[in-house]
Amino acid sequence: MDCSSENNSLVDPSPSDNSVTICFDKNSHNELQEYSEARLNPQQCKTIKSNRYEKEILRKVSGYFRTLSLNAILGPSGSGKTSLLSVICGMKSCNVRGNIRMNGVPVQFDTLRKTVCYVPQEFSLLPWLTTEETLYFAARLKIASSDNKSFEDIVKEVANKLGLHEAFHTMVKNLSGGEKKRLAIAVEIVVKPLVLVLDEPTSGLDSTASSQVISLLHNMAKNGCTIVCSIHQPSSKMMTMFDDVLVIAKGREIYCGPTSSIIEIFEKAGFICPSFYNIGEFVIEVATGQIPGDVDELRKLSKQFLMCAKNDSNAVDAVNGIQKLHNEKNILALKKNYLDQRSIKWITEVQILLWRAVICVRRDWTMTHLRLSAHVVIGVLLGLVFRNFGDEGSKTFSNIACLFFFILFLFFANAMPAVQMFPVEAVVLVREHSNNWYNLWSYYIAKIITDLPLQILCPTGFLIIAYSLTGQPFETNRFMKVWIICFLLSILAQAFGILIGAVFNVHIGCFLVPTINIPMFLFAGFFLKLKEIPSYLHIIRTISYFRYAFEGILQAIYGDERKVLKCSVDFCLLRSPKFILSHMDMPSTTFTMVIVALLVWIICLHTSIYIILRWKLVRKK
Repeated sequence: MDCSSENNSLVDPSPSDNSVTICFDKNSHNELQEYSEARLNPQQCKTIKSNRYEKEILRKVSGYFRTLSLNAILGPSGSGKTSLLSVICGMKSCNVRGNIRMNGVPVQFDTLRKTVCYVPQEFSLLPWLTTEETLYFAARLKIASSDNKSFEDIVKEVANKLGLHEAFHTMVKNLSGGEKKRLAIAVEIVVKPLVLVLDEPTSGLDSTASSQVISLLHNMAKNGCTIVCSIHQPSSKMMTMFDDVLVIAKGREIYCGPTSSIIEIFEKAGFICPSFYNIGEFVIEVATGQIPGDVDELRKLSKQFLMCAKNDSNAVDAVNGIQKLHNEKNILALKKNYLDQRSIKWITEVQILLWRAVICVRRDWTMTHLRLSAHVVIGVLLGLVFRNFGDEGSKTFSNIACLFFFILFLFFANAMPAVQMFPVEAVVLVREHSNNWYNLWSYYIAKIITDLPLQILCPTGFLIIAYSLTGQPFETNRFMKVWIICFLLSILAQAFGILIGAVFNVHIGCFLVPTINIPMFLFAGFFLKLKEIPSYLHIIRTISYFRYAFEGILQAIYGDERKVLKCSVDFCLLRSPKFILSHMDMPSTTFTMVIVALLVWIICLHTSIYIILRWKLVRKK
């Protein structure tokens, strides 16, 4: 997307205002296309081959967004408004041709992503933070400053500006729709962005809340921020607040210019607006073909009017002595000044993210209190069912089943919550990272550290209760070995759940977790002895983390020269610990190798999670 004239960008002479004018032009044939394939079964129709077709979403769109003005993109559903916004803010760069100019200078998509703040239609926030905390952490992550008082002042200023002072101490999950929309805007303007792009900021709001949001955006634009937003059905009152409008129909622009000139220009092209009619509805009806007129003539008139307006603006600027930024050095300086205030060290990012995550974990009843309660309750239940089975030779088989149940419970109790909760975190991660809040590495370090206390506390509480009630040997060495296995399995299970949650949605993830692990259960050595597994399936036995966890626990309980178990009946087949292990085809490996195998699995899972998250973030951009 390119602007036909390099002398069409107007900015305030003061660099501190961060004023930016954006323009893009159809002369560069800017087109956004989607490619897909349609295939038919050759046996059903041999004469039709696989063919590839193109779907044009945006075609030869040009526009001009002035600084110190509120710019709207109007058009019916499916006209390409969201796609155009994604291109303008650098979120969509594949299959896109053309140039975007800021203050007359062409910019790359990387620069757009670093200088433009994007507020999507569905804006996810952490539900367990209050409005004040959400704004505070946004300021801490986006502004390089060591003065805590300055952060508090910024938070209060932004909250008052957007009318959020009454909901200052309300958690995000309890906010109304309008308050969430305003908060979504607030977290992105704490750094006074150069350009703010919003996708349908009034969707889901009533007329009063919608007018409040647009009024706030209008005031922000007058204070030096270039604002572009898409609107689906604006009211008459909202239309009066927009300075300029870009109208899109079927992927092409049909008008770009001041709101006050819509009726005049459209009337020259044969589109007559009825008296006392909503201009927004009139424009939408023209875009959908409900009102007769010449669309091609409208595009021509719009372009002529825009060029005349630009020339007039240039003349006024020359009289007033307003400087224009037309060289790359000025744009780079503008970008550098903007990014310098956002540059914080990665260790500081980790500390802030860790602080934020601790607050969320402490308030999240499901992920914290319920998990702890479940481990305690199941530990007590397991202890009552298998009461003192651990030292009774006649109940060895039942005790082995009890130990296998330890593994099953700890795995699913840690994997399933991660599958359900991580997709919510992932949405917030993608949005915040895309808007340059922090690095993925900082987030992931904070995530691992935050999860560690629960991964220690939950299996420890469960094991103390279940281990003592089931009558396992009270020896420090044996207990610590079992604890290490349970701890590593909990970390592995949560990593597995996060991995599934990162790749799939909640519904598919909840189905895949048990499905994928059924083979792991089968070859763990409980249902089938290790030597009974066919040779061509040894690979599954080798990679089964349940096999290593199960064998590690059995070695800890029955290994290391344990004394013969007592027998309360006439004859007990499995009294000797050595014979018990031999009967289970164990040991097949050393306890050290068991620990190494579980650690390798944990490292592989976390590496996979990081790679997938990195791939998702790159794909998003």
